[in-house]
Amino acid sequence: MTVPEHGVPQLLMERHSLTDLPEIGLPAKYEVRAADTADEEGIARVLRLAFDVEWDADRVRRNLTGAPDVDSVYVVTAAGQVAATASARLAPGSFPGRGYLHWVGVAPEWRGRGLGAAVCVRVLHRFAELGLNGAVLETDDHRLDAVRLYLRLGFEPSPRTETDPGRWDAVLNALEARKER
Repeated sequence: MTVPEHGVPQLLMERHSLTDLPEIGLPAKYEVRAADTADEEGIARVLRLAFDVEWDADRVRRNLTGAPDVDSVYVVTAAGQVAATASARLAPGSFPGRGYLHWVGVAPEWRGRGLGAAVCVRVLHRFAELGLNGAVLETDDHRLDAVRLYLRLGFEPSPRTETDPGRWDAVLNALEARKER
């Protein structure tokens, strides 16, 4: 269970099947592909902007592209730069038979174009290629746009602490209130 700097455990979401995955849909001017070392600074920029935490190429290498528990890192490129990223992490001890959708981020100037969805779907396809039977992710209560995306992609809330049901009620109510505006 991940506990970020603010001290509240992250919320868990699960996708129980990988058999009904959508196609990766992107307009022609975008490309989703496996990241390489030349993308590390671009990935760091996206994650720095998306999460307001310090990322640099060395941290990307340590925690993502060179991490033993990360199978692959994907990027969406636009106009020659990294616009979005997500990683396929494997944590068989914590989540047997399931992949862990990890560090999903979209640069602010590229949001609202479906890039986050495309890179997440690519990771889900990777999990299916690996023969896994589901996926999990952890997220924060305030990341309403991300939660909305994950729900659309078939993830479901998965309470694991006594406070999670109330937290999920608040998140889902906030999403519903946004929809009514």
